[in-house]
Amino acid sequence: MTDNAVHEPRVATPLSPKEASFGARHKRGFVIAAIVGLLLTFVGALDTGDLPFLKRLAYWETLMLSGAMIGLGVSESVEKWGRLRSRPALEMPLIALLIALPLTFMVVGTSNIFFGTQPPSLRALVIMFGITFFISLVMTALNYFIHWPGKVIPETPLETRGVQPETITARFTDRLPLPMRSSKIIALEAEDHYLRVHLDGDQSTLILMRLSDAIAELPKDTGAQTHRSWWVAKDAVRGVTKADGRATLTLSAPLKAPVSRSFYKALNDAGWFV
Repeated sequence: MTDNAVHEPRVATPLSPKEASFGARHKRGFVIAAIVGLLLTFVGALDTGDLPFLKRLAYWETLMLSGAMIGLGVSESVEKWGRLRSRPALEMPLIALLIALPLTFMVVGTSNIFFGTQPPSLRALVIMFGITFFISLVMTALNYFIHWPGKVIPETPLETRGVQPETITARFTDRLPLPMRSSKIIALEAEDHYLRVHLDGDQSTLILMRLSDAIAELPKDTGAQTHRSWWVAKDAVRGVTKADGRATLTLSAPLKAPVSRSFYKALNDAGWFV
C-alpha cells in the first residue's frame, strides 16, 4: 500500500444531514463509553466488585452512557462557542468539568437506586466529583484523539480561492461524485470528519476531507474563508446581513453562510459587503 493510499482523503458516500450531524460525530463516543463501562464492570471499580455481575454492568453502563449523553450536549455547546477551539489543552478540561458537575449528582442518585446508599457527606461528594472529573477528562481525551483529524480547524487569516468548474484542480474534482464534477461550487462547509460541498442547483455532497486541505487545492481569487467552518465563492453571494461585527451571507436560497469577527474586516476590505 502506498503512502498516498494511507493519507489521501477518500470520497465519501453522501449522507443525510441528520446522519452527518449525529452519527458521524457521536456514534463512536457512545461506543467508547459502553466499552469503558464494560471494563469498569469487569474490574469491579470503586468497590463494586462484590456485587452481582449484571447489577454491576447495569450500574456502570447507566453512568457511562449518561455521561456520554451529557458530553454530547456539552461538547457541541463548547465547540459552537469556539473560543478555545485552537487550545485543546484548555478546551478538554472545560468540557470534562461541565460534564462532571451534573454527572456527579447522577452518580449519587444512581448509587442510591442500585445499592440503597445514603446521601454522601460534603467531603465524600468532593471526592466523588474528583473521580467523576478524572473519568470525564479521560473520556474527553479519548474522543479528542479519535475525532481530532476531522475537527473543524481554528480560524486562520483570510485566504481566497477560486471555484469555477474549469479552474478547479483535477485532484479536488476527482473527489466529487461524477455527475457533480461539472457543477459550480457555491460553498464548502466543515462537518466534523466530513466536508459538505455546496453546488449550484441546490446540490450538495459530503467528502472525507478537512476544510484547510480543500482550500489548499482550490485556485485563488474568487472565494474566501468566512468562518472557521465555511468557505464561500464570492460570486455566489446574493445578499448580506450585518450586525455587531459579524455578517451572514445569503447564497443560493435557502443556503446562508456565517461571517465571524476574525474574517469580517478582511472581507469588508475586499469589498464583499458593498
